[in-house]
Amino acid sequence: MVTNMKILVFSDSHGRLGHMMDAMERERPRRVFFLGDCYRDGEALRDAYPDVPMELVRGNCDWDQAPDELLVEAGGVRFLLTHGHRYYVKSGPDHLARSARAKGADVVCFGHTHDALNMPGCGVWMFNPGTAGGIHARAGYGVIEVENGKFRTELK
Repeated sequence: MVTNMKILVFSDSHGRLGHMMDAMERERPRRVFFLGDCYRDGEALRDAYPDVPMELVRGNCDWDQAPDELLVEAGGVRFLLTHGHRYYVKSGPDHLARSARAKGADVVCFGHTHDALNMPGCGVWMFNPGTAGGIHARAGYGVIEVENGKFRTELK
């Protein structure tokens, strides 16, 4: 059982795979969370790195038959993965934070706003990697390192 790992978090690639592929090569993660808005980019990334486990959720621009959210565990930490649009995150993250906490998450990973966020909120850690596609903001991604129930988050 792996108890420590590096997880890359991507969202809002909007058809631009380059930054995600570069990050995969640079960071060499053990797992990836893709938070939607160009679900097919997440699938292409999964196809390019079949040995790296990936969880993908769809965003508001995706019409794929895919989950809107997932609750997953990694290294003793529970993550809620969602794009965020169904929680109206462009109006603020509080509703999402309360919902994530109610679902038992330690960390909620979301996108949609294209604005990176890395902070506590309403009893859960809020983590938005920004936009992997560089749409209306600098392209970025997130790194989460987990070990024995503890986590460290970083925006890149």
